[in-house]
Amino acid sequence: MPRLPKEVGSWIYDFFYNERSVAYLKIDAQLRIAAKGGNIEHYGLSSLRIGAPVAEQLEFMEGLLPCPELPFHMPMVELPGGRVANLHLFEDGGSVWLLFLDATPERDNQQRLQQKAYEMTLLQERERQLNEKLQSTNEALRESQEGLTREYRRAESLLLNILPASIAERLKADEQIADSHAEVSVLFADIVGFTERARSVGAATTLAILNYFFKAADLLSEQYGCEKIKTIGDCVMAVAGLPAARPDHAEALAHYALELREAARRERFAGEPLSLRIGVHSGPIVAGVIGKRRFAYDLWGDTVNLAARIQKSAEPDEIRISDATHELLGPNFACDPLAETELRGTGRVRMWRLLA
Repeated sequence: MPRLPKEVGSWIYDFFYNERSVAYLKIDAQLRIAAKGGNIEHYGLSSLRIGAPVAEQLEFMEGLLPCPELPFHMPMVELPGGRVANLHLFEDGGSVWLLFLDATPERDNQQRLQQKAYEMTLLQERERQLNEKLQSTNEALRESQEGLTREYRRAESLLLNILPASIAERLKADEQIADSHAEVSVLFADIVGFTERARSVGAATTLAILNYFFKAADLLSEQYGCEKIKTIGDCVMAVAGLPAARPDHAEALAHYALELREAARRERFAGEPLSLRIGVHSGPIVAGVIGKRRFAYDLWGDTVNLAARIQKSAEPDEIRISDATHELLGPNFACDPLAETELRGTGRVRMWRLLA
């Protein structure tokens, strides 16, 4: 083991002593791996190459180094080997020590809590049966029932934050959720320059911006009858036309995109107006619930892939839509045609700029 700073060596010793799996990397001033050690195999990091840039080998390190302030802590990071670790970074002159401390038990505990929330939603029928038997009980049993009702409502609220209401009802009935939808519109939107700006502000400001963005996306989805499916870093994915089909799905998502862009413009991030890149495409998709403990409602298909690639091709503060979406919008929306663009894995695609 290379000579470690006293703080790093003490940390590693404590975790070895308590039989916790620990590994470490030393990163030099050029952001290359200078040394590695500890239980590297436990985290699936055996293939890391000394002398090679760390960001090319660990994707989650891109944009993190150099850290603005050390020591730095990043909790619950998914590693290539399937493990979960808390990351701690310490300064050592011109180098940085990166420690991997096993957080898999904490992750598993969170998954158990999610499973518990799901199981609580299945108590509705059992609750009805209990209510029939508890009519002649005393005040102590009534208080116990009130507590059970509170827990059920809390679990129900949690489930509805994850799934559309109709999907949650089908899931509670033990139905397998796998649906084909012939016509929907899918949107992707992300914050322009998020990684660069996040480096210049603190964690609190960064989280406040993300909370503002995602809250606006939630409120607008309710207003226009869309579904916010998920967030991916600083990107939001939304859809119109499911779970219930609607003929105006493209119009609904166009209004959603325009209002989301306006909401972003009203906020500032790192001294500049918040700006989005937005892409929309319409077509068929498959939707369903995957997972058991950490379940999620998600979409798949070429429509989803093309919407994502259109979004990545958009300019800052621009809403790009596909030819298919433009045909569905008709004359009620102002659009400018764009030159055909080569998109990865798709070929040349004709797109439009949605103005208003």
